[in-house]
Amino acid sequence: MNHFNDFLASNNWFYQKYAMRDQGKLVSFQIALNLFLQRGGETIIESGCVRFAEDFGAGNSTTLLGDFCKHYNKKLITVDNSYENLERAKFITREFKEVITYIESDSVSFLSRCADIPDLLYLDSMDFPLEGPSEEACQIHQLNELKAIYDRLPEKAVILLDDNDLPFNGKTKLSNQFLRDKGWTVIYSGKQICWAR
Repeated sequence: MNHFNDFLASNNWFYQKYAMRDQGKLVSFQIALNLFLQRGGETIIESGCVRFAEDFGAGNSTTLLGDFCKHYNKKLITVDNSYENLERAKFITREFKEVITYIESDSVSFLSRCADIPDLLYLDSMDFPLEGPSEEACQIHQLNELKAIYDRLPEKAVILLDDNDLPFNGKTKLSNQFLRDKGWTVIYSGKQICWAR
C-alpha cells in the first residue's frame, strides 16, 4: 500500500470516517500523522487516554490514533494515571486493541523510563482549567513530560501538543517556548500545535 497516496488524498479514509464528528482537531491529527508516515514512523506515544466514547470535542485521540495504527500496522502506547480512565479507553478502543498498549502510570515517570521511543509524541494529559484557578500546573506538567523523553527523541520525531489556542497561551505555553528555543519548526497551530525538525 502506498501510504503517501492513501493518507495524503484530500478525501482519504481517515477524513471520510471522522470529518462529520470533528470539532476542530482533525486537521492537526492528519498533518502530524502524515509527517509520521512519510518519515517512516513506527511508534506513537500519547499521554492522557480517551475517557468518553464519541468525545470528539476533546479529540477522542486514542480512537483516532488506534484506528490509524491498525490501518497501517503501527504501534500506539497510551499512558494515563487513572485505572478507571484506562478501563474505559480499553472498552472504547477494543476494535484496535491489538495495536494499543495501555499503561497506568504518571506520564512524566513513564516517559522518563520507557524503552519505546516515539516517532510521534502526543501530549494531552492534565486538562486545561477553563474555569480557573490556575493554568500554570498543566503548563508545567506538559513541559515536564516533554523534558522527560526529549533527549531520546529521534531526529524524525513529530510532536503534537493539545490545548494550544486557549487563554494564557493554553497548556502549551512553556512547551512551545522550549521547542522554539531548541530550533523546532511549527508545522500547524490551532487547537493543537504540531512541531517537527
